[in-house]
Amino acid sequence: MSRTFTTPVTVACNICGSSKSTPVTVQNTCTLVRCVDCGFVYVNPRPADSAYKDLYVDYLPDRMDDPFAWKRYMAEVFTKTADMIETAIPEKGTSLDIGCGFGFFVEEMKERGWTASGIDISAKAVGFASKRGLDVRLGSISMEASGAAEGSFDAITMFYVLEHLPDPLAFLKKVRSLLKPGGVLVIRIPHTTPIVRLLTIIGIKNNLYDPPFHLSDFSPACTRNILEKAGFIETCQVIGGATLPENTGPRLVSRLSNVVADILLFLSGGRLLLSGVSKTTLARRPLS
Repeated sequence: MSRTFTTPVTVACNICGSSKSTPVTVQNTCTLVRCVDCGFVYVNPRPADSAYKDLYVDYLPDRMDDPFAWKRYMAEVFTKTADMIETAIPEKGTSLDIGCGFGFFVEEMKERGWTASGIDISAKAVGFASKRGLDVRLGSISMEASGAAEGSFDAITMFYVLEHLPDPLAFLKKVRSLLKPGGVLVIRIPHTTPIVRLLTIIGIKNNLYDPPFHLSDFSPACTRNILEKAGFIETCQVIGGATLPENTGPRLVSRLSNVVADILLFLSGGRLLLSGVSKTTLARRPLS
């Protein structure tokens, strides 16, 4: 979707603070750059923060006709994420899903015996989840309306949220404060740059970065870096399951790429994370 913003703002790298960058590409009239110092890829310049409320009026999940399509799409990812959390925290506890959409991961954790809740900016999604008996609250992505005190949760999850945020580092610091000491954060984020680079080399135009909805692209190294700067420890990155599109072709591609990624991760002893595949990352708040 092509959009023109009258008041774009220039920003520094959110991870290391550097203002030195090199162009990567232009998509949807937005320029993506790479930080010279740490390699972080982000939109710069970008819409002012005040523009985002209107920007997301017609964004998913509000434009999704069948909410259960998202459940089918994310089913494997949700199951593997819940398994990761329960391995890290054996005792049933409290969980919060930020950007919970229609509440399907909240439902997953609730069915496992957790005190599970969620927050989302979509009134349609929150209404759907609430009618199904889930503890889901309408609130800002900045968590101004989360209603949670510091140290409230054993586990916090964010599926495809971090790449949308104007200030992901500050957000992660806020999330860290909401976790109990020893609590875990699990994030699911795309890594688009390698695919865009390949398509550019062979001359195929694309809008895979999806700006200005997506403002950042996180490589495994940048993901570890920003989590460490936000005060997290014990970062563990895995493939975390395949997303499953409705159409057969994309579903097969997703399944095959994730099988290959899992094999490479196993054979490399957990060191090699296949570029271009979305990944799930777990990190922990220190005990002190």
